[in-house]
Amino acid sequence: MVAARFDEPSQLISHVLSSSQSRSTDMPRRHSPSNTSSKIRKIGKRMRGRISSRVTICSLPDDVLLDIFEFSLLDPGELRARTWPKLVHVCQRWRYIVFASPLRLDLRLLCTARTPLRRTLDVWPPLPIQIQCFSVYPRDEDNVIAAFERPNHVCSILLHEIRIPLEHLVAAMQEPFPELGYLSLRMKRPDGAVPALPTTFLGGSAPRLRSLHLRHIPFPTLPRLLLSSNDLVHLSLSRIPHNGYISPEAMAMCISALTSLTKLSITFLSPTSRPDPTTRRRPPLTRAVLPALTNLYFCGVSEYLEDLMSRIEAPLLDVMKITFFNQLVFDIQQLSWFIGHAPALISCDTAYTLISHSSALMGFSSMRRPSQFLRFEIPGRGVDWQVSSVAQIFSQLLIMSSIETLYIDDFLDLSSSSSTLQDVMDETQWLEFFNPFTAVRTLYIRSQTMQSHVVSALRGLGGESATQVLPALRMLHVPGYWASGFDQDNVWPFIIARRQSDHPVFVLGGRVMK
Repeated sequence: MVAARFDEPSQLISHVLSSSQSRSTDMPRRHSPSNTSSKIRKIGKRMRGRISSRVTICSLPDDVLLDIFEFSLLDPGELRARTWPKLVHVCQRWRYIVFASPLRLDLRLLCTARTPLRRTLDVWPPLPIQIQCFSVYPRDEDNVIAAFERPNHVCSILLHEIRIPLEHLVAAMQEPFPELGYLSLRMKRPDGAVPALPTTFLGGSAPRLRSLHLRHIPFPTLPRLLLSSNDLVHLSLSRIPHNGYISPEAMAMCISALTSLTKLSITFLSPTSRPDPTTRRRPPLTRAVLPALTNLYFCGVSEYLEDLMSRIEAPLLDVMKITFFNQLVFDIQQLSWFIGHAPALISCDTAYTLISHSSALMGFSSMRRPSQFLRFEIPGRGVDWQVSSVAQIFSQLLIMSSIETLYIDDFLDLSSSSSTLQDVMDETQWLEFFNPFTAVRTLYIRSQTMQSHVVSALRGLGGESATQVLPALRMLHVPGYWASGFDQDNVWPFIIARRQSDHPVFVLGGRVMK
């Protein structure tokens, strides 16, 4: 190794760390820029007074080199696991320093689908093994299974786009993995039924598991496994097949013991995964509190979510996304109670609705805290049915009394079919849609198609009925309305009726920015 010379310790630090500082800016970092600067200053202070102004890197003390190594390995995950082996190949001294501090440097052996594990694992010390394969083909099966032969050392497993029979991998994962902290298994969309994971998967326990992600993989006995995973932080069960169905009672009992859980995602593959009405139990008198849960995602039938919401409470929840399958009736009283007892969601003051032929999207957020929001999506055909479904949801939510701003828009495919919509839309459906919005002061209708239908519905309101719908409304924004070709007289009966009842509404037709 060539010994470079520098006039100041700071020049030496900048030179050694240049590769770390020049990495792509879009790579996730473990430390913020302020922490990075603090680290540089810390290393510089430790060097001052201990080495002369003209030094070589070989003359740095071991503890200073260790600081530099730690800083150069700031990148998480795969990049970090690929970087540290380069340090141990520089010289014997560096190899000794690195292997003497495996915990501080978070050393891991990265195993990919193309890593010849049976020949290389014996070369390295017994370090934690990180298995990472974003596509698993039949030719990769032997390498992946070779890593499973050391279950006591495996700390992370990521197997995505699995194209081999799942039972081949499961057969190699029957023993306990006591150090496993991260597990993500995603099958490539299967053509047929996928066999369910057995009770003996991972030896039936995962005491150090903190993150679990399953996609297209049935695991009906998952609650039994999670009894040992008290430190779980993220749980994602995506596209659950019907043979992996877990009842809402079992799911609630399972997650109620996960006091560290912050993110929960439950999405079913089809509406056939639903509670059996003949065996549904009455909700308990008390709910289990999830003290750390902040994000909740669900896709399925409303009956399942109702049964689940009747058993849990999440006071810190600030993000909730719900997708219901196409159904005629939505009974969400328990869900409404659950949302109403999440302070971040109950503080929402803005609502938006997007209507189209294929789906309806509803959202709630706060102007002061846009990162906190609630969203519903209902896929299905028929705009009239979509408006009716949205009205059902709105009429049952407790948070409606705090909504002061409402946006209505449509998707791009809707405007091209306005002639068809004229035949299928019922004006009374819009009045039912607006009934829950008793506190809305500002209404934005961005789409010309939606403007036509909403204005037509409001036109028929007169006398007392004009103040019964949107009683707090003060501002109606219809951008481009006056130039859209519609009859301006349609909106005036509603405006005049509101003025006569001392509830005036002002109409703005200028451009409104999104």
